[in-house]
Amino acid sequence: MTTQTVDTGWLHGRLGTLMLWALLIATESAGQLFTKVAGNQLGQMDFTWQWLADVARNPGILAAIASYLGAFFVWMLILRRSSLSLAFPLSSLVFVAVLLGSWLGLGEHISLLHWVGVVVIVAGIVLLAEGEES
Repeated sequence: MTTQTVDTGWLHGRLGTLMLWALLIATESAGQLFTKVAGNQLGQMDFTWQWLADVARNPGILAAIASYLGAFFVWMLILRRSSLSLAFPLSSLVFVAVLLGSWLGLGEHISLLHWVGVVVIVAGIVLLAEGEES
């Protein structure tokens, strides 16, 4: 099965693809960080009507939903121009971005083992990308 390249106007080409990837990583990471902040604000999950109403009105939850929705549409554009066997592993860069966001934005401690994991993820992506070009 071959991957079809779809001309989507200004997004067509290498620069457009890089911009889509940056947008995907940003929106998915933002969704995770918004969810974390909102979860901390909402407290115990007791699933009462009041709690559900608080969830529905929480700006962090609404921002997370908007982020995930945006990420979905960007992901669809990426999949139209990339093979899934490369695109899905590349999406693991979201793990790296969330780790950086939780460290820089939320002040979470990141252990040495986590940093080693980042190196392994990035090395794996480099290997996959090299294999794709061969």
